[in-house]
Amino acid sequence: MALACQGGDIKIVHFSTDYVFAGDGNTPYCEDDACQPLNVYGESKLAGERYLQELSRNFLLVRTAWLYGPRGKNFVKTILEKAATVETLKVVDDQRGSPTYTYDLATAVKRLVEDGASGIFHITNEGNCSWYEFARAILEDAGLTSAEILPIKSDEFPSRVKRPCFSVIGGGKR
Repeated sequence: MALACQGGDIKIVHFSTDYVFAGDGNTPYCEDDACQPLNVYGESKLAGERYLQELSRNFLLVRTAWLYGPRGKNFVKTILEKAATVETLKVVDDQRGSPTYTYDLATAVKRLVEDGASGIFHITNEGNCSWYEFARAILEDAGLTSAEILPIKSDEFPSRVKRPCFSVIGGGKR
């Protein structure tokens, strides 16, 4: 796609992830910070970023994180579904990120395209929290006070995927 766009000098918009970073810091990652993915997903997204940058000069590369919205599978829907079926939820409390509403992401990307922006941009909603804190806010907002929610460490959660502990992304390009 990048080659096809290059031939017609057409801007290509590519979406990537916070998972291109190692997550071993405690300050938000900026657009020009070194990438060090921890898992195959992050490695594949970084490879896509590199191909885009090699093959196109007219691109908008958007890194985002922790997406949720009215459509598709996402953490908000998962927490609400689980709260309706189990008495106790165990949610990871040692991974931090920035939950991002898909409508806000779309609005920001539309503005960048209309402004003729190019390059790498980090777009998330402001602030950050752990998955546990996010789950508590979701249940509180939904008025589901009967479900018990317990914080756990990543190594207590059954997953073969290594995830960054701190994947908050920010940047000065907004």
